[in-house]
Amino acid sequence: MKEKRKLINDKIRASRVQLILEDWENLWEMSINDAKIRAKEKKLDLMEMSNNWKISIVKMLDFWKYLYRQKKNEKKQKASGKTPDMKTIRITYKISEHDLDVKFRHVEKFAKIGHPLKVTLMLRWRENHYANLANEKMKSFIEKISELYTLEWTINKSWNTFSAMLKVKK
Repeated sequence: MKEKRKLINDKIRASRVQLILEDWENLWEMSINDAKIRAKEKKLDLMEMSNNWKISIVKMLDFWKYLYRQKKNEKKQKASGKTPDMKTIRITYKISEHDLDVKFRHVEKFAKIGHPLKVTLMLRWRENHYANLANEKMKSFIEKISELYTLEWTINKSWNTFSAMLKVKK
């Protein structure tokens, strides 16, 4: 939901306002012209905080500083709310030791960043006869990365694909 744009300085339409200074001191009710004069003397802006049917509440502040802080806070909230992406490593039952070492290096990078991991092994055509070898290959690979990741669920076999979900050890 988008926030409504704040009215500043000459865009404020109210004739009477309640002025709040930059240090949150309340000056109570006055005309908008008096408030604009006070803001000009201090070289600050007036920003409408709330618009009641009788009176508007305006705050004296540096509007550009306000915008800068707002953007900084939004960026901070966005960064803190981000969750790591699921990474997938695919292996085959015929994979060589060197290729497993390369996959292991990828897994190390993912673990440093904190990504959860999914390891899959897919059998094709006649390879389906070697499901027990594929299962052993999955178990050995998971044992190899056990210092970085913990197995979330047991190894699942769905049709011709073995898969395992792992999470980073803290």
